[in-house]
Amino acid sequence: MNNYKTANEKALEWHVSSQHVKYLCRGGKIKGAVKRAGAWFIPDDAPNPVRYTKSGSVDFRFVGTKNKIFNSAIELFMIRGFNDVSLKDIADHVGVNQSSIYNHFESKQEILDTIYDFYCHCYLEGRPSLEEMELVLQNGSVMDIIRRIRYDFKEEYKQKLSDISIIIFQRIAIDERAREISKSLIIDEGVKYVEQVFERGIEIGRFAPFDTHTMAAFINSVRIFTFYHWIVDPSPDSMKLLLDDEQALYQYSTKFLADLKAPVINDSLIEGSSERVQGQTGGSSKKGDSIGDGR
Repeated sequence: MNNYKTANEKALEWHVSSQHVKYLCRGGKIKGAVKRAGAWFIPDDAPNPVRYTKSGSVDFRFVGTKNKIFNSAIELFMIRGFNDVSLKDIADHVGVNQSSIYNHFESKQEILDTIYDFYCHCYLEGRPSLEEMELVLQNGSVMDIIRRIRYDFKEEYKQKLSDISIIIFQRIAIDERAREISKSLIIDEGVKYVEQVFERGIEIGRFAPFDTHTMAAFINSVRIFTFYHWIVDPSPDSMKLLLDDEQALYQYSTKFLADLKAPVINDSLIEGSSERVQGQTGGSSKKGDSIGDGR
């Protein structure tokens, strides 16, 4: 079949077993996958779902002992490193027998896979949808747009996801999955998301045409710069300087977009746009935050 690959070929490409790829096909997790003569065929350009589903978990609302094991593993892996933490260490930290862990996780590796899956799930769920960004593009100032696309973790998971980010950072050099998450999710997907927002802004006349990919890469790089600097030096003094740098970089982005010769919109749309965005999207934008002409 033209423009299709077999499950075995995609398994090699995605660094997982062919059995797992077939399992995802049967469950409808791979868009466009079809079965012919007993074999699965997958579109060549199908997005990689494996990095989000390797542990098999789809609901991360753990309770009781399983939740304690999950949280303790994150804490210990972050502080001591995955390789230097045993299942007994996790059990002792939770206050249960080591055998109890096997009621919830088959191995230490499965715990790590679940941690990775949780991170990927929250990373994608935590950002504004393209539909939500449409409202900001139509009604918000340029600064409103910039602030919304530089999405942050939800407050309820912020500390946990920050700790997992450190685990991923620690393991990039030795763990294929950590590298895949860093490259495909944090970098590639991050740029793609911002680029889609900008392209939609051009489509609806919010911006004049410009190089959306380069600006998206710049904005995503600012986000990564801030995050990795925080990992290296999370001290209050360092964070103050870092936030100042981040604000200056985002102001540069805002001024670039505000200076584009975009179509003129009605003054009534400009006036109070930030307040409307706050009411429609739950944001905390304030009037006068934008740079340049206020758009």
